[in-house]
Amino acid sequence: MSEAMHVKLGVVERRCPRRRVRRNLFEPSKVGRWVSFADLHREPFRLFFPAATVAGLIGIALWPLLLLGWREAYPGPSHARLMVQGFFGGFVFGFLGTALPRMLEARPLAVGEVLFLFALFVGNVVAQTLGLNTLGDGVFVGEIVFLFCILLRRWCCGADRPPPSFVLAGLALCSAVVGTGIQLMGRRWELSPAVELLGRLFGYHGFVILCVLGAGGFVLPRFLGLGARRRFAASTLDAGGWNRAARIAAATGAMILLTYALEAAGWHRAAGLARAVLVVAYLAREMPLERLRWSWQGVRWQMIVGMACVPIGAGAAGWFPSMRTTWWHVELMAGFSLITLAVATHVVFGHSGARERLGRFRPQLTGAGLLVLCGLVSRVSGDFLPGIQVSHYLYGAACWMAGVLVWAATVLPRVLRPDPEAET
Repeated sequence: MSEAMHVKLGVVERRCPRRRVRRNLFEPSKVGRWVSFADLHREPFRLFFPAATVAGLIGIALWPLLLLGWREAYPGPSHARLMVQGFFGGFVFGFLGTALPRMLEARPLAVGEVLFLFALFVGNVVAQTLGLNTLGDGVFVGEIVFLFCILLRRWCCGADRPPPSFVLAGLALCSAVVGTGIQLMGRRWELSPAVELLGRLFGYHGFVILCVLGAGGFVLPRFLGLGARRRFAASTLDAGGWNRAARIAAATGAMILLTYALEAAGWHRAAGLARAVLVVAYLAREMPLERLRWSWQGVRWQMIVGMACVPIGAGAAGWFPSMRTTWWHVELMAGFSLITLAVATHVVFGHSGARERLGRFRPQLTGAGLLVLCGLVSRVSGDFLPGIQVSHYLYGAACWMAGVLVWAATVLPRVLRPDPEAET
């Protein structure tokens, strides 16, 4: 980033167009033991990560309730929306709301902005849980538009630019609005099956995969210890390099969205394979994959497995369209889930003074990741074993929920711990 920093005799000086702060590194921390109300809106992940976890658990629990006879309504639409708009969406909102203003060297989100966005999020989760999908989709569109506006305002008034890959995050928000809009139209007018499928692909898969590539293209190399493939100087000094990288990111996102249109038009195999190639190619461009090494320390292995599951699931879903939903779970239930939980772990530990724990083996985090993978295996194998399909669905849901609960018990309590490196 363009923020100039130098260290001299234990004093850090940060030069920023809005303020200048001098802080002695050797002085005792003045940060309290618990987060303050101001921390909740300056770092909205502290609100959204726990809420997103609850939304995901509810979304998965809908299926066991049906299979055990405790619920009569078919939960498919609510399940899909709670997982994408609630679980993945909540983590996306919390991450972008925390990270992007810092990258832009702009002021953090205001308390009113965060509370209003959080109220919309909770309203959406409640509506989808109750089966009010039309209301929930409308609220979700409002969430996306509001988040886009407040982040765009900070981009315009910020002193720096975000990483070029974050252009994909903007495309992800657009994909979510378009896809959800198509689904809302389908409740009012009769649409063709191809258009209905396109709405689901844009609203669910396009939204999540572009967010993962956009934010992940920047944070995954750093969290994996690979270093950046390329670095950009201050925006005024390296505008040409930033613009080229942003155009490549935008072109990649546009081609990924085009593959969803091809899939909806019936070109399943070509679309799935092209999407898998695009994901691998973009990650290889942004990350020095040749430096990648397997490690059980922290959550690195979960990121590696998650990145592998995304193109595998996308390619297999296109190659076997009759089992599209089965292979979508490889992409969503394992790929996106593991990446999301791993990135969230880095964010929470990094903002609560526990960054050093990420370099050690933690059996709770490893067990949580393995439970998520066991849930995937059980869910996918159930479609190949019709005689015991119901029991495998139940085992899959139970394992995934258990993994997320173990992760939540290990990580989420630290959202109440303040960042000891925060400026005072």
